Amino acid sequence: MIRLVSGPRERAEFMDICKGGAFGCKLRSVALAYGFERDFARFWTDGGASYCLLDGGLSIAGRPWNIEESREFLDVLGPGSVFCERGLAGELKLEVSTEGAVMAKDLPAGEPRSLPPPGLRETHALLTAAGMPMDFEPFYLDMSHRIRHGIALALGEYISGELAGVAVISAVAGGEAVLSALAVREDCRGRGLGTKLMGAVERALPGHRLYLFRESGRNREFYKKLGFAEVGRWSQQDITER
Repeated sequence: MIRLVSGPRERAEFMDICKGGAFGCKLRSVALAYGFERDFARFWTDGGASYCLLDGGLSIAGRPWNIEESREFLDVLGPGSVFCERGLAGELKLEVSTEGAVMAKDLPAGEPRSLPPPGLRETHALLTAAGMPMDFEPFYLDMSHRIRHGIALALGEYISGELAGVAVISAVAGGEAVLSALAVREDCRGRGLGTKLMGAVERALPGHRLYLFRESGRNREFYKKLGFAEVGRWSQQDITER
């Protein structure tokens, strides 16, 4: 039975289900950053899967005990989108709008070392110029909150004192992390900055398993050269009209 996370037992169950995987790391980071009491972030569990509704988008980690119940739950909840493992999307009979590979890399052990992060306004401007447009205010509010709580970090590489590349880790939880962006300014490409940024991530998060959600048809060989391997598939579905 799908239950709203409202007490210690459900919270422990939710977090336990989310251990050991890219989707779970994503959900755990939301709970660690914002807690279970915010109106804009709601959480459920059914003992096999954990669900998180954040700003209208639903993410699922784990395997639901009852697929039919999960389908009915989605119909009643009416999220604008669902993000989950590709096979689960098929079981839930969701129409896929975007999909790709889940990739992972085990970072070498060591003592954590990182430089002061780049400014979030600079980071946002570089990501936007690199083809990742997003509204500044929600990006700033979310990332600054996560960084303050140790759930996220931004790392930068500079050329002549100007930000030339950034790596954004949007989720850190229980020895796992999610790399949500790795971008280099167009006029600075071809100088090995992607490799340098990956080195900065390794120094900042030694011993972590690092995940990324790569969209199909984009940067497969680049991430393989950085040491990532495909470990699964993800999909996102716009189900507003379903």
